[in-house]
Amino acid sequence: MLVMNNDFIDQLREELDIWDNSPTECDGHSKVLSTILFNKGIEHIICCGSFQWIGHGQVSPHYWIELPSGNLTIDYRARMWCRVMKNPQLVDVEVPHSIFKSAYWNQVEYTKIQKLIPEEFGIPLEDWLFKILTVSI
Repeated sequence: MLVMNNDFIDQLREELDIWDNSPTECDGHSKVLSTILFNKGIEHIICCGSFQWIGHGQVSPHYWIELPSGNLTIDYRARMWCRVMKNPQLVDVEVPHSIFKSAYWNQVEYTKIQKLIPEEFGIPLEDWLFKILTVSI
């Protein structure tokens, strides 16, 4: 079983941060990151549902990734959506980004409607599709 200690999480965050610049929204970005996690043998699920920045607005549908062994959430697109809501100057303070424990972020709420294992979500992506989704990197 993979140990999700702070060093591992920091290293994984560094590797995934590179893909933050891909020209994708939450569904495509989740496919990119899921492919990377799949190829590294990291167990994860893809979630579809809604994301709410309490008191500011909601995004639905929204996709993100969860790492069950570390009780961690991976979401690089919530802030993108929240920047068009009320009080965008608070986004960087109140909306999580990257890899995090969602329990520490009481200003937001994730509601899962569907959980998918990577293979159900078309993962791993074929090389040509991965390249298209990350063309600007």
